[in-house]
Amino acid sequence: MGKLADKYYYRSEYDKAVGLWNELIALDPEGKRGMSEYKKKPVSCTELAEFWLGLSANYGRGFPKRDGALLEKFIEKYPASRLKKEAYSFLVIHYYPGRTTKEATEKFFNKLFAEYPDDPSFRYDYASSAVYEETADLDMAIRAVEEIVPFPTSYYVNTKAELYAKKGDMSRAEAAYGSEYSDSLVSSTVLNLTDYGSFWIQHKSNLEDAEKKLLLAIQIDPVASRPRSILAGYYADVGKVDKALGIFGPDYLKNSAIAAMDLTQYAGFWIRKKQNMDSALEALEISLKKALESADTENGYALQNAASLFSQAGKPDRVADFYGPAYIKSHWDEASILTGYAQFWAGRKSNLESALAAAERAVSLKEPIILNMPYRWSSLAAVYQAIGRLEDAKKAMEKAVEISVNNGMGGDYYKNQLKKIQEEIDKKKK
Repeated sequence: MGKLADKYYYRSEYDKAVGLWNELIALDPEGKRGMSEYKKKPVSCTELAEFWLGLSANYGRGFPKRDGALLEKFIEKYPASRLKKEAYSFLVIHYYPGRTTKEATEKFFNKLFAEYPDDPSFRYDYASSAVYEETADLDMAIRAVEEIVPFPTSYYVNTKAELYAKKGDMSRAEAAYGSEYSDSLVSSTVLNLTDYGSFWIQHKSNLEDAEKKLLLAIQIDPVASRPRSILAGYYADVGKVDKALGIFGPDYLKNSAIAAMDLTQYAGFWIRKKQNMDSALEALEISLKKALESADTENGYALQNAASLFSQAGKPDRVADFYGPAYIKSHWDEASILTGYAQFWAGRKSNLESALAAAERAVSLKEPIILNMPYRWSSLAAVYQAIGRLEDAKKAMEKAVEISVNNGMGGDYYKNQLKKIQEEIDKKKK
């Protein structure tokens, strides 16, 4: 009977559906004689029939007018029902601001917020309706939308800004929905398009659309290096070097807004290919100028990249000019920069006195993120190893292993490095 009623409902024969549901409830008012399911969840036939009756009345389907009373009765009768939250989600239309008294609306939604504190949808229902209804409690709507963390879609942020604007607080509207927010949209769009293009180029399939989407990413964010490098790499791999240069060549450097890190990505791309070298070195020089003029942490990484790339390009003397003792002294309280510096020079077995001082300083600084500490100690071990102080290197690497293991990180990388140091010690003893 219930399934037949459902068929009538989906055929829009609501009167017949309502009649059958009422018959079913009359036959088994206690809901003990049969089970059904709703969205793959078991439920008694009677409970399901009462839910469908409430839903039909809620929208005036098979009833003379819309009425939420039956859904409210369902919620009261079945407080532990799997369908309770869904019943509430349909019932909210009767309590939107302006559709009943202000007091009734506030009472209903406050109860809903308390019952489902972690569900953003009910707060959004109230807040979004308050944007257009003059009788809404604006402060309550703002509190509701501010409790939605994080905002999963642009609709939520738009609603938040609309409420601030309605309140006359344009500074908060701009903070929520201004340039910082729009920049994040651009950034996420470019990232998604780039990942999409990269995936298909890597798998050598769907290449026409991958190319199209990477070009779109470049159009949206002309200074981003990653979509350009992926597309240029694809062109170069298929023998279209001219197209690679067109998308990621000297003209790219003409844009003064390119960040220092992106410039090093450009330089690295061509240095690895041993092509377009003059332009790559030019990019490194521009990157250096930008990075040295800014205290931004990312520019510290750009300097490390530039130092490595100058060495790869056969110009190691250029590195000491900007990435030597004078530079690191100006970053004496920045553990990540100290560690990168030490690791860089340890790998080149050069400037080791300065590298050791930097590594020792890095492990002495307080580190709020414990996951970073093993790398600090392994960098110190690398400097000791480069100097030839193998026993000290072993102790430092043991410290890296200890921190890593104690914090549930496994420490396999550091264990492997420790093994190599021990092998070097054993070899030297022979």
